[in-house]
Amino acid sequence: MAAKKPGWAALLGTETSAGADTTAAEGGQEEPPVIVLMHTIVGNPENPRDESDYSDADPEFAELKSSMKEIGQLQPLAVVSRGVYERTKPGHGKALRDAEWVVVTGNRRLAAARQLGWTRIDVKVQDRLGDGDGSMIDEAVIIENIHRKNIAPIREAEFLQRMVERLGSQDKAAARIGKSQMYVSHRLALLQLAPDVQHDVDTGAVKLKDVRTITRKPHEEQRAAVAELKKKAAVPKAPRKAAAKPVQNPVLKPAPAPVVVPVSQGVQNPVLNEPKVTESEPAPQAQPDSAEVPEQRAEGVVVRLPSQDPDTLSGLIIAELDVPTRRRLTELLVDYKIEETKRMRAAEAAASGQK
Repeated sequence: MAAKKPGWAALLGTETSAGADTTAAEGGQEEPPVIVLMHTIVGNPENPRDESDYSDADPEFAELKSSMKEIGQLQPLAVVSRGVYERTKPGHGKALRDAEWVVVTGNRRLAAARQLGWTRIDVKVQDRLGDGDGSMIDEAVIIENIHRKNIAPIREAEFLQRMVERLGSQDKAAARIGKSQMYVSHRLALLQLAPDVQHDVDTGAVKLKDVRTITRKPHEEQRAAVAELKKKAAVPKAPRKAAAKPVQNPVLKPAPAPVVVPVSQGVQNPVLNEPKVTESEPAPQAQPDSAEVPEQRAEGVVVRLPSQDPDTLSGLIIAELDVPTRRRLTELLVDYKIEETKRMRAAEAAASGQK
């Protein structure tokens, strides 16, 4: 019976200790977590992440390093022995230097430990990942990077392409990494892009969703489409116009244009002392909208109200004043009307007595 292929948890070095003990008993190739000296371990030469990822400029890495500094290492690194790695991944002898162990998953934790000045680190030896052609090492690397932090899309597509070729179908590869078949298909389609377009995708110059529709086109058409995308992205968006504030009490009847008089002329009561407009100088008629939008006036001038047109004047007052002020004005006008009536009756009585 063929040996059971370890699951995703095993690939990432997160299997329970009970599971690890069973595997070790059956295969004799896996050991419980151990502590190794930092100078005896090296990162995976085929790690798809660049060294630039391992700096405090990356917020996720900075957070990881801070956590390891405060709490310590919560999860051991998954490693294989140097011999197993060289057998399955020949040609990396120079990159391995004098290391005894090669990290399969946990390169970020290793980088954080080095930057923190650690001299020892916990590891879990998983030499069984090197069984056969060593494809399990690739799977462990790609699964960790897909699920824990984004990697360059084209590099991910290259890993998935090798996985599909090895497993025989996109469905099997998708199940292996815990993603949908459509996810795998979209990534593989990126390999049909022109090299310079692939570079634009990796650097983020264009978005993945924008290039999915051009992967089957000739390279020249791809380049033209990407150039158009970049051109549109470079055009600044026009600022949104602020909506005009609605008028709460618009004047329904168009009003004649107010007469603007400088304050220097000493107008004491612009409402009561309204000068008559002569026929030779007719007042220009206001447009319907002029009563709805307050006119912007310079400082030092007074706008005279149309006192000769009671209907228009009342409309302006209603539109301008709030409810409490309108009520108070009404009370004053009523009082004025009462007093005016009394004076008129007194005058009439006096005139009758003289007769």
